[in-house]
Amino acid sequence: MRSFSDGDGCTWQADVIEASYGSMIMLFSRLGSFELYQSALAADNRLLAESEIAALSEMELRTRLKEAEPWT
Repeated sequence: MRSFSDGDGCTWQADVIEASYGSMIMLFSRLGSFELYQSALAADNRLLAESEIAALSEMELRTRLKEAEPWT
């Protein structure tokens, strides 16, 4: 799990969840809120997905958050 701030000073967390058929999703959650957004990851397993998130810069995380779809 990674914590980061968006451009408005809100704190977000990015974590990995396993979706159907073994696909990996990065789930964004804003602290103090119920807002959830999702973004697909290219990783084939949880360990690789966690490594992918760990390697992202804060700017990359912000970009991924802007492009993420609402969690439904």
